[in-house]
Amino acid sequence: MFDTRSGLDLEANGIAFNQGLQAGYQELSEERSDAWLHADWDFVDGEHFNHKARTAAKNSVVLPDAPMDRELSDEQAATFQDALERLRRGFDMGARYLAPADASFAQVKYDCWIEATEDGRTGDAEACRAEFESAMAAVESQANYALTDIAYESPPAMPAAVASTPAPDQFIVLFDFDSTSYAPGNGTIVSEALSAALANTGRSVDITGHADSSGAVAYNQTLSERRANRVIDELVSGGVDPTRISGRGVGETQLLIPTGDGVREEGNRAVVIQLN
Repeated sequence: MFDTRSGLDLEANGIAFNQGLQAGYQELSEERSDAWLHADWDFVDGEHFNHKARTAAKNSVVLPDAPMDRELSDEQAATFQDALERLRRGFDMGARYLAPADASFAQVKYDCWIEATEDGRTGDAEACRAEFESAMAAVESQANYALTDIAYESPPAMPAAVASTPAPDQFIVLFDFDSTSYAPGNGTIVSEALSAALANTGRSVDITGHADSSGAVAYNQTLSERRANRVIDELVSGGVDPTRISGRGVGETQLLIPTGDGVREEGNRAVVIQLN
């Protein structure tokens, strides 16, 4: 038995972006599962999209499908990887909150496009691709979190032990190497920061993303911005007013723990959350 309709019974309960995902994925689920009268019915993808709708209804994170999870040619996979990176850049610039309807529509249409391509439904794939492109143009005209306006100034060197010890109103979240995934145990630190921000509504929240010195400077800059945005996303999803939050990425230009170039240092793969 395939679960393709249980999302219909769930009330929307989340940010506008997730509400848009819920509606869009439920529509995709119905299209795939109601197609059983035709040659292109697909209960597997119907259940897949229903699960995404249910997850969005719970205000949990719902990611677009990765090209590696679909059976695609190398050329198709490259096309979808480019589209996925474009979507992620929009999210990094605050699309989930500045343009929630267009951003959620773009994600749903990306998944519609990749699913139809895998199944060889050329007409559906082209239609979904066109809608994705249109939605992304709308997203890119609205999403403008200024995380790249960085003053590249080297801070005074400080001892490692001091740099890695947060103040009472400061939280330091560590990340896995070359990743926006939290290092083990660090997800609870974001939860603690969220609780503190919700309990102190009169204070602003400053987010600074960092990277260690291994890798190219430009790459580390982008990685630090993505880390900062992940934390911003979670704080806003948890109820913090986005107007209270300022964010930036500083790459490897402001190392929390001074090291030489090319050094993998966990203490520098971090986001600092500061209540001001």
